[in-house]
Amino acid sequence: MIGKAILPVVCMLLAFPVSSQKKDTPISRPLPAYRVEADGFKASGGDIKAVCDSAAGELWRHLDLYKLESFVVKRGYSGPFFSREKNSRGELVIRLDTEEAYWSSYAYQFAHEFLHLLCGSGEKAPQTLWFEETLGETASLFSLRAMARSWKTKPPYPNWVDYRDSLRQYADNVVLKRARVSEIHQKGLASFYRKHHKELEKNCCDRDLNGAMALVLLRLFEEKPERWDAVRWLNHSPPRKGETFQQYLRKWRDAVPMRHKAFVEKLAGLYGVPVGK
Repeated sequence: MIGKAILPVVCMLLAFPVSSQKKDTPISRPLPAYRVEADGFKASGGDIKAVCDSAAGELWRHLDLYKLESFVVKRGYSGPFFSREKNSRGELVIRLDTEEAYWSSYAYQFAHEFLHLLCGSGEKAPQTLWFEETLGETASLFSLRAMARSWKTKPPYPNWVDYRDSLRQYADNVVLKRARVSEIHQKGLASFYRKHHKELEKNCCDRDLNGAMALVLLRLFEEKPERWDAVRWLNHSPPRKGETFQQYLRKWRDAVPMRHKAFVEKLAGLYGVPVGK
């Protein structure tokens, strides 16, 4: 049951008109080199890669071209995971905890883990990792909603065109489950952060909290998808000992090109954390 307080936020997100601006299509933008090990998925490796290509492409097409390290997608059994340690072949590893032809689940999980790759695979500070996790949840919803539109005309295979409705429904169901967004609707993101920051620092993967904040950030990225390019600089340098969230965001703001500074300042402002100079 969805409470009355959350309904305005949920309805706004479900009906939010996304930007029609297109940098290029997922198919025309070459993706970074990666492969899929299909063992354990109970699905075709080619089909899995087609879904992952689509999910990644909806993010990748909005970034300026740059080189990413190669990676491999493998079956996981303890939740989806992005490993920052390379395997024996020199690849980073993304594990997805799904199987068979649950393509929406593949897309949702892969977009999140691909976002970690885009943010840089270096050392992370545990007290601020929750923010990257929130961006990952945002990326999942962004990709699913974008795929639902792309697959109307350019699905990976012609006979998958009707699956676009399942992609959108999956995203809508996730939105409906994020009941904590009602707190943000009532008091704002800054108040929400102040109330829950200790919980987030202890558990960076609290999906109730990450997911609620992701619904706020989703609107920023759907409004101007080119903002995804800013995540490239999120972890441009190693974290400092005892680094605060404000210091973390200020480093990000200082690292991004001029075209992204206003966006980082805007995002930080939503959290009530000033980073401008």
